Amino acid sequence: MNPFHSLARLARRARLFVARDAAEQSMDDEMRYHIECEARDRMARGQDEASAWRSARQTFGGLDRFKEEGRDARGTRLAEDLQMDARYAVRVLRRSPAFALASLITLALGIGATTAIFSVVRGVLLRPLPYAEPERLAVLWERNVPRNHDENVVSVPNFEAWRARSLAFDAMAGMVPAPLTLTGLGDAQRVRGAEVSSTFFTMLGARPLLGRVFASGEGERAPANVIVLSHRFWLEHFRGEQGVMGRAAILDGSPRTVIGVMPADFEPPRVGWMQDPEFWIPFTPTASNRSWGRFLIVIGRLGKGVSIDRARADQERISAALAVEDKADAQWSSSVKGLTEQIIGDVRTQLWVLMVAVGLLLAMAIANVANLTLAQLRRREHEIAVRGALGATRPRLIRQLLTQSALLGIAGGIAGVLAAFWGVHALIGLLPTDAPRAGSIRIDGAVLAVAALTSVVAVILFGAWPTLHGTKDRLAGALGESGHRGTSDRLGGGALIVAEVALAVGVSVIAGLAMRSFLSLRSVELGFDARDVVVMRIALPGQRYQTNAQQVAFFESLLGAARGLPGVQSAGTINIRPFGGGGPATTVAAEGKSDQDLSNAPVTDVRVADGDYFRTLRIALVAGRTFGAQDVAGAPARAVVSRSVARQLWPGEDAIGKRVKVNLNNGIVAEVIGVVADVRAMDARTAPRPAVYLAFGQSNWSVMDIVVRGDAGGAGGAAALVPAVRKRVAELDAALPVYQVAPMSELVSASTASERFTSILLASFALTSLVLAGVGIYGVLSGDVVRRRREIGIRLALGARPYRMLTLVLRRGLARAALGVALGLAGSLALTRSMRALLFEVSPADPVSFGLVALLLLAIAAIATLVPAVRASRVGPAVAMRGE
Repeated sequence: MNPFHSLARLARRARLFVARDAAEQSMDDEMRYHIECEARDRMARGQDEASAWRSARQTFGGLDRFKEEGRDARGTRLAEDLQMDARYAVRVLRRSPAFALASLITLALGIGATTAIFSVVRGVLLRPLPYAEPERLAVLWERNVPRNHDENVVSVPNFEAWRARSLAFDAMAGMVPAPLTLTGLGDAQRVRGAEVSSTFFTMLGARPLLGRVFASGEGERAPANVIVLSHRFWLEHFRGEQGVMGRAAILDGSPRTVIGVMPADFEPPRVGWMQDPEFWIPFTPTASNRSWGRFLIVIGRLGKGVSIDRARADQERISAALAVEDKADAQWSSSVKGLTEQIIGDVRTQLWVLMVAVGLLLAMAIANVANLTLAQLRRREHEIAVRGALGATRPRLIRQLLTQSALLGIAGGIAGVLAAFWGVHALIGLLPTDAPRAGSIRIDGAVLAVAALTSVVAVILFGAWPTLHGTKDRLAGALGESGHRGTSDRLGGGALIVAEVALAVGVSVIAGLAMRSFLSLRSVELGFDARDVVVMRIALPGQRYQTNAQQVAFFESLLGAARGLPGVQSAGTINIRPFGGGGPATTVAAEGKSDQDLSNAPVTDVRVADGDYFRTLRIALVAGRTFGAQDVAGAPARAVVSRSVARQLWPGEDAIGKRVKVNLNNGIVAEVIGVVADVRAMDARTAPRPAVYLAFGQSNWSVMDIVVRGDAGGAGGAAALVPAVRKRVAELDAALPVYQVAPMSELVSASTASERFTSILLASFALTSLVLAGVGIYGVLSGDVVRRRREIGIRLALGARPYRMLTLVLRRGLARAALGVALGLAGSLALTRSMRALLFEVSPADPVSFGLVALLLLAIAAIATLVPAVRASRVGPAVAMRGE
């Protein structure tokens, strides 16, 4: 068939459909013209006018029959019938506003929630990373074999060896954070940056908006004072000037020439401690940083056709050779992980759990609307039966009912998508600040397609199934009493109760486990008191504070001034605040151990602090003392260790007076003067890490956190002290920025942001599911009571007691709810196994969560059943007599 002819035919039919009134009038005029001609011909032959017209009509035949044939010939009959069905459905819905509104809201809720959550899943999990061939990008780590730790940062010598010897990777790039102080462009600011290998941008396939990126080898053999800016840095500090190329950005007192600006949509890989740098400078391997140990994050691009497994094998080959060549690598290997998997991390399980929960909620919404549709069909049974008796075919009735469901589905889908736009905005606001790929979350064509598909599936499930069952037996005795008996069971009202309760149990159990886990996380013992404490960070530029004495003098002057401020209880300093990210960590050992004993030496965090730090955070002193005025440069090196370090190094012994060897800065041997409680330094979920604290007065550390405790209940809280501390800093050195300012309690709260996000969403899903379950149970049983009023009245007239009617309805509702609870609990046991990685000190089969949910659903079922049950017990016997 010629496609042009088909298109022309479709166009002609479309024109006829649009102008059908004119076509109808034309057809009517033509038929009347033929009848008129026949009548005039008869009158010309002598027949009177009335008889001539009557005979002409009889000869022509039925007008309606010819019109129907003409409509069929136009090929627009189906569209016209659908239009009539849609008009009829609108009239029906207007007569039942409560049904229409309830169905619309329920569908919009289910479709909107599903669309919003799917947009997050698509943005984070399904959308490819914004790099050239992202599937070929991988992250390379060193692997500590004795401790089975797969993701350790990389030393510079090993990075250079990997790059030179690799057969699996086409390119590799090292990265390390480079926070620096920006001056000369307004007030001094501390800005996040990164040192990267010259191959970094080209390996990712990233192109600059302006200028260029680093040339191959730039900065590799000698420092290069050039800088590439992020789009935000360019806008904030250079006001988006097109002529920014060649200008200088002064960082830590050194001018760097701007050579490029990255576009706004460039998304630097967030791996490990690399978090959204605002500029990039070349990383230069030097004799100094080659001796620093392991600190680099390495990304590589796999060769064409090279799999991750083959790359792992090749890296293990190289690591085995390095372990022989260098004693420092004897117990180290390597690991390789796809970049996508690395960036997404544990959030994959979290998002799929949310997707499962919202899927259950959507199923509940569909079941609820199916229940409402059934209830409406029951009210219209007599009407449907009459129409069937008058000649309406079952397909015609089904089409009209399905048209009504389709209108509801379309309206619910549109309302759901509109709600999803608001929901996505709200979800982004709730996301933790460190959530991966948050910038990729949006409603796009794929998300809208899923919303449309969801609407179609919803229409099929809540519309087609009740409609097919509801019209199945409409003719047999439809106008008699049999059309009203047993409808609920025949149409599946009881099955819907069971399904809704089971689904509600699934959603509520998932939410209950998440809430229990979150509460456990919030109540965990941190080892310090975060209340009324504010922390801020200060970095001293090396040009003006080159010696340990200069650095110590500044911080001691600042701490002395801070302690004298009104409302300050105490103030201390530490190089890395709790919940402030990773810091230096290394192996430690008790002095006197042999090299063989050191092979399994514990790895501990190394912190530099003063004595007031422990008092400010109220970290418990277990034994000995903390640092004092005597622990200064020139005095014997001293250390305070955490309780776990003391137990590991000197089990069953007193650690005070012992000497600890710290593998840092060519080795430090310090006398232990105190033991303090273990602290959860990373976040609330991570177990306390062993730590060795070195005396601030004996260490050369230019970047420190100032920790200040205010008076309990003081006006404005501890944060109100920040302006006064800033003023003291400016009095000491006006060029120093104070940054990363935050109440300690906010840092603690932020550490549970991911769990809080999940708990809030799941709790809202669970609450909605409980409401839907209660409404569904009430709707089905209330409809049962209304339809069975005659039967109930007859029973009461024959002597049945009202309480028997009450018991009958209650038993009917609770039996279905109990079956739904049982099925829901069984399904939840299988479903919650996948949540194990998300839970904290809570089992996936937690009996408290399961038990509480079961009792709650049964209670809701009892309340929802009680109202119809009481109504049934109050039906008078006269109802039966009037019915007869």
